[in-house]
Amino acid sequence: MSSGSVDPILNPQDWDVVTIGQTVSPGICKVGEFKRGNEWDIKKGKGTLGATVTFVARPPAKGSITFKLWTSAHFAQWDTFRSALLYDPTKKAVQAIDIYHPSLADIGVNSVVTESIGNIVHDGQGLYTIAVDFIEYFPPPKGSAVSTPTGSKSTTALPGGAGANPDPVADAQQKQIAELLKQAAGP
Repeated sequence: MSSGSVDPILNPQDWDVVTIGQTVSPGICKVGEFKRGNEWDIKKGKGTLGATVTFVARPPAKGSITFKLWTSAHFAQWDTFRSALLYDPTKKAVQAIDIYHPSLADIGVNSVVTESIGNIVHDGQGLYTIAVDFIEYFPPPKGSAVSTPTGSKSTTALPGGAGANPDPVADAQQKQIAELLKQAAGP
């Protein structure tokens, strides 16, 4: 579920936690910026205006989450939660983990690996934080994803701009002006 169906105004409790695998994070968390990037090959012509852009890759998103704990129960839950974020290839195969947070669902991040995990840091007044950096687990598709745009898509989101809804009154006035100009020019 994305932010459209679980918005932070009506559902703030869903934005205060992240689900890793089947486990909800203890305390509260602050999801940092994860960016969904695209890589483009830009081909410029000599002595021309503009360029051709070709989509060549969509790299995995990267970002961080800060977990905040302040009760003994949070620390007991963190002990279990943390185990899903740690890797020891000598004991078991390294695997990505499912992740859910509404802001990550918006950009399609649903599986991650842990890039780094920090120690518990005392922030004062009984609040403790742990910073964890993640990389999206996003294996490449079997087929090529290279593509060059063939044009632009219109949008109705810009009032009066490109792709705006037609204005029947203005269209009728423009038609009438064209007819009057034609009459004024004579036969």
